[in-house]
Parts: sequence; C-alpha cells; structure tokens
Amino acid sequence: MDASASRPALYKELLVALLVGALFGALVGWLAGMLAMFFASAVIDETRGMRTSAFIGGLMGIPLGALIGIVVCIPLRILSARVLPFLKNPWFAAPLGAAVGWCGGFVVLLYWNTALATIVYVGLHSMFVGGMVATVTVLAKPKWL
Repeated sequence: MDASASRPALYKELLVALLVGALFGALVGWLAGMLAMFFASAVIDETRGMRTSAFIGGLMGIPLGALIGIVVCIPLRILSARVLPFLKNPWFAAPLGAAVGWCGGFVVLLYWNTALATIVYVGLHSMFVGGMVATVTVLAKPKWL
C-alpha cells in the first residue's frame, strides 16, 4: 500500500490549518490580549482603569490572534503533514509556533506604535497565541472535516 494514499488531501490539511488558525487563534488571542495588557499596564505603571485596559486588550487581541494564528498554522500544518513528521509532536511544534508568532508580531510592530507597552503587549500576545495554535494544529485530525 502506498503511503501517500493514506494521507489526507492537501486541501483538507489547509482547511484544518485555516480553521484552527482563524477560530482558535481569535479565541486564544482574546485571552492572551487580556493577560498581555495587564503586563503592559504594569510596565508603564498605569494602575488606573485596569479592567478597561484588559477589556480593550482582549478586544485588540481577537483580530491580532486570528492573524497570528493563520500565519503560524498554515506553514506549520504543511510542514508537519508533508515534510517534517517529527513536528507532529506538540513539544516540538509549540516552540516553533511561538517563534513564528513572535516574528509575525515583529512585523505588526513595524507598522504600529513602538512604545514600550506596545512591544510588551504584542510580544507576549504573539508568542502565546503562536505556541497555542501550533499545538492544536499539529494535533487536529483532518478526518474531523
């Protein structure tokens, strides 16, 4: 039996990556945005309005999480499914996803305000979202579709 016959089609792998990256990335981005905003507020010694800051940080984290999720999931899913099978281990995929997420966050910082609080927020958020979606994308099964 041919090994390629038992593998799912490439479009199913891409669909799994898009679903995990966009949906789970946005969900994790909301949580990561709230937590990262707490740290960013602590860095700039802003203690007034912490609840409002966390709410706004969570709202900003949703589209940023979806963006970072898609940027991380698509190449990682293709690499783990077709090229490097050892990436199916979440212990290898999570650090790689966090690194790719940090690079995606760096690109966001090039076009956004580069204040210290923004650097802390985007750095923490992108690494957390990248690691989480990388773990889920290598564990997801295309048979679920």
